[in-house]
Amino acid sequence: MQEIPIKQAKSILKRALKGKVNQKIVLFTKKKDRLLTVETCESNLVITEQGYVDATNTYQLSKGEAKHELTAAFKREFPRSHQLYINQVKE
Repeated sequence: MQEIPIKQAKSILKRALKGKVNQKIVLFTKKKDRLLTVETCESNLVITEQGYVDATNTYQLSKGEAKHELTAAFKREFPRSHQLYINQVKE
């Protein structure tokens, strides 16, 4: 795991939405009590939230809905964070 600024985490997530590679990105807060898991596989995006909301949702990357929901989940789980831990696995 690596600690990164929140702005860098946002840019990594945007790149993951555009990429064609299957990958899994896990973001943790500093206290590791909240996490957001983003998995891209083929044309689907799976967002798993644990913390404020415990939910798993699947979206199609071709629709604009996926980017909007990812941004909303990111803001919901990390409202006042400045640093995050990241674990990134490319498959």
